[in-house]
Amino acid sequence: MPEVNRDERALEPGEIVTIAPALAAEMSEHLYVVIDGFNDPRYTVALLGGDGYQWPNVAREDIIPVTPQRIVRVTTGDGTTAYAPA
Repeated sequence: MPEVNRDERALEPGEIVTIAPALAAEMSEHLYVVIDGFNDPRYTVALLGGDGYQWPNVAREDIIPVTPQRIVRVTTGDGTTAYAPA
């Protein structure tokens, strides 16, 4: 999945993103969707296809915009559904 220009532009609600490796232990390596700007430059994101849980206050530098060429739906270890790069 190629990265889209990782500059510091504002993110729009509905954009598909992933997170920086530093947050992978806490949030997992999945695709997320931007819910809203929490307090620019911080955002609220939710797991794409998840159970609705949201991570508020994620710093812009920890969010990587992506253009997925193809994603697949998977069931995670805890039984929730997620989308991951194919």
